[in-house]
Amino acid sequence: MFKKRKFLIILLATISFLILGALGFAGNYLVDYALAVDSNGNLGSMREPYTGIQDTTAQKEYDEWVVNQDLGEWEITNKDGYNLWAQYYPTSNSNGITILAVHGYTVDHRDIVPAIKPFVEQGYNVLAIDQRGRGNSEGNYLGMGWLEKNDILEWIDAIQKYNPNDKIILYGESMGAATVMLTAGEKLPENVIGVIEDCGYTSAYEMFEDQLKERFGLPAFPFLPAAQFVGQLRAGYDFGKASPIKALENATLPILFIHGENDTYVPTWMGEKLYESYQNEKQLLIIPGAEHGASADVEPDLYYKTIFEFINSLN
Repeated sequence: MFKKRKFLIILLATISFLILGALGFAGNYLVDYALAVDSNGNLGSMREPYTGIQDTTAQKEYDEWVVNQDLGEWEITNKDGYNLWAQYYPTSNSNGITILAVHGYTVDHRDIVPAIKPFVEQGYNVLAIDQRGRGNSEGNYLGMGWLEKNDILEWIDAIQKYNPNDKIILYGESMGAATVMLTAGEKLPENVIGVIEDCGYTSAYEMFEDQLKERFGLPAFPFLPAAQFVGQLRAGYDFGKASPIKALENATLPILFIHGENDTYVPTWMGEKLYESYQNEKQLLIIPGAEHGASADVEPDLYYKTIFEFINSLN
């Protein structure tokens, strides 16, 4: 009886050790795949270099336009000690508003700048940042908006020092949209007057849950909890906290929610859920036929007409 009990204890301990080891390996792999930035600036297992060049009409128009612009480069050091970089696009006929433009997941400021040309032409100054760990900004892990929201607060401070009389609008795409929504849930200065989010997710957890099923055919449990644990150890934060829909409970700013009708990367239902959950001034624009991050390309006239009408309503 004693030998049998001892054998069962050893067997259970061995099985438990193997399960924990497998979960640890899986969690570590997912953190490497989705969050870690290597020494060359590549994200996780996505090792292909990012060129930042898009084959779109907006990109071609931007390329022709930008050569005649008087651009500035900004740098700040955030509270975590990382040097962060941004490109500043001053307008020649300022209306007293600066757009803080925030790019999405795996890319850098080059992905969003084709969309900012109409802003500058309409009299808005634009600051297009590289989020931590992307482009010219330092950082070892992506924060899915949770860490980056603190960087946005510091960029807001930099804008206030440079253009103290300007009002500020937060504009983000994809993970950048999540970042500005998370920022909206923080205490902000009065000159931040609105938020424009384009194809942001409800939460990083739901986003990863959807992608885990889509890419690997795996359920969220137990793999995402394992990745959360490993992420806490390695990156110093729990990506489960990156929940824009939760942050919006504390937000009060007017928000324009934009989403492509055919978005399968960040499913359209996420944009609709964010809009429905928000209890303050809001507007929703669903672009027919647009996939992820393509709303401005598919319906540029409707896209910018809606945005500029929204901004005008804030003044």
